[in-house]
Amino acid sequence: MKTVTIFFVLMLSRNFFSQVIISPYILYSDTKNKFGVFTVQNESNEIYEIDISFIFGYPVTDSVGNPTMNYIDQPDSSMPSIVGWIKAFPRKFVLNPGQKQIVRMTVKPPVGTEPGTYWSRIITSASPQSVPIDTLKDGVRAQIKFVLNQITTFLYRVEPTTTGIEIQEIHTDTDSNNVNVYANLIRRGNSPFFGDVTLTVRNTLSEIVAQEEQSLANYFNFVKKFQFPREKFSQGEYKVELRIVSNEKEEFPESTMEPASPVTKYLTLIIP
Repeated sequence: MKTVTIFFVLMLSRNFFSQVIISPYILYSDTKNKFGVFTVQNESNEIYEIDISFIFGYPVTDSVGNPTMNYIDQPDSSMPSIVGWIKAFPRKFVLNPGQKQIVRMTVKPPVGTEPGTYWSRIITSASPQSVPIDTLKDGVRAQIKFVLNQITTFLYRVEPTTTGIEIQEIHTDTDSNNVNVYANLIRRGNSPFFGDVTLTVRNTLSEIVAQEEQSLANYFNFVKKFQFPREKFSQGEYKVELRIVSNEKEEFPESTMEPASPVTKYLTLIIP
């Protein structure tokens, strides 16, 4: 009897399965230093095959702040992509249990590259070298290959670089369960904005009723959503404060870009 083998590839996220560790998660470079280094370490008891590849992408949201990653396989020249400029050494390798590998990155941008921040996502794919085969029934076998894809970031800057953030609008909606606050944010300058966003809600006595801080990586435009339980609020008027502060130097100590000034915006919230 002829045996038929069916292949399945299961793609796993870093949050689900993390026996292969990558550090750091963000690499920074500029025209003075066109190199980057990260480490891949095998913390499991299995042998892993590692493959390094690149893709251009950035976080986006819908109109109510639900985030997704927008990946573009073939970015055109209008996109600040370095996918065609970046190489990894080595690109493919095998890690034994407990072993680690240093991966060196180099960027070769074209002559005359305009000022700004360019980037690529680094895809580190890891799959066990030994593949289990389970027999489903006579003559049919299933071969399942687990692939762990971890996505990290490589930034490349051409000076002068500038960034900033504008709070275009804050609006709210309320239902029986939640009070939702939405902030429409626009990036300014030629580089992504990295910072922290704090939303504070105070009552008429200036007492804090609700507060939340979120990190922000705004590559273009973004909608931030804050959600609080309706039970925190009684009927009346509240003052909403949204404050955004740059954490550029914390994220990238090597950065020479002047941090953007903090921005604050207010809104009156009425709970009927």
